[in-house]
Amino acid sequence: MSEKKFVITLVLGNFKSIKVFEKINGNAEKHYGANWQTRLIKYDNGDSRVFLSCESFQTGNWSIHTTCDVIINGKPYEYGAERPFEFHKNNMSFDQDIYKDDYQKYGIDKSVKIEFHVKINKMTGSFRSFDDDEAKESSDVVLVIGDQKFYVCKTYLSYHSTHFKYLFAGKIGKSIIELRGIDAKEFHTFLGIIYGFLLVEDANVPNLLKMAASFDAKIVIERCEKFLMASSKYNFVEKFQLSRKYKMENLKDKCLSEMNKKTDFVGLAPENPEDYSANTWKELYLKAVNFIQ
Repeated sequence: MSEKKFVITLVLGNFKSIKVFEKINGNAEKHYGANWQTRLIKYDNGDSRVFLSCESFQTGNWSIHTTCDVIINGKPYEYGAERPFEFHKNNMSFDQDIYKDDYQKYGIDKSVKIEFHVKINKMTGSFRSFDDDEAKESSDVVLVIGDQKFYVCKTYLSYHSTHFKYLFAGKIGKSIIELRGIDAKEFHTFLGIIYGFLLVEDANVPNLLKMAASFDAKIVIERCEKFLMASSKYNFVEKFQLSRKYKMENLKDKCLSEMNKKTDFVGLAPENPEDYSANTWKELYLKAVNFIQ
């Protein structure tokens, strides 16, 4: 098996003019199913610190164990640093101090070129990508969001989304379709739920439900509903309001069955009364009256 290696570079042509505590971000790049980005900050003592951050589309306990070399203007600055990027430990960045006393030695003046040479030693979790060779081989259409491409199967996506069913029917013969007004990361998570390799979590529930409603993807709403009913940390009021907004009847019934004298009926009322149907208002009224009798 070939080694997993990549180089990500931060080039600053205005290094001297960077203000103290100003954060300069490099371009985000995708490598091996994760997003990587560099960042530099300059401190008031003249030293600087450069960061390499990793953000995966995978949810849950993912980790990427790496060996990193830091090269400054072509010269090795740090070599063989062992660095794990671990979501479950909130440990998703590697930082390297660059001392002012080293600036002259490494040719840091008006500009600087910093390279991270990364070797991936181990990956845990599901890092499925929609633009790798495997995805390309099994796809018949490319969905484009900004500079990211998603190679998917029309039949499979159409089966789970009425929106895409009609979209593909209206664009027969087109192999590339651009999607606008959509966040690429959120869309990746949405596809991951449909394809079954990502899990619903508290952090992604709102965006998943919003996207599922927009794309009429019942399977995503169903999986969000099961999660909210089983293991979510959302409070009672939040669950009930989500159940009504996205028509999750099983979740609504569960919420109604769990109501008691301590239920926050005031909190259950939406800002806009029309957000609830007449039947929902009736159910809440009858529940409240039952507890004050």
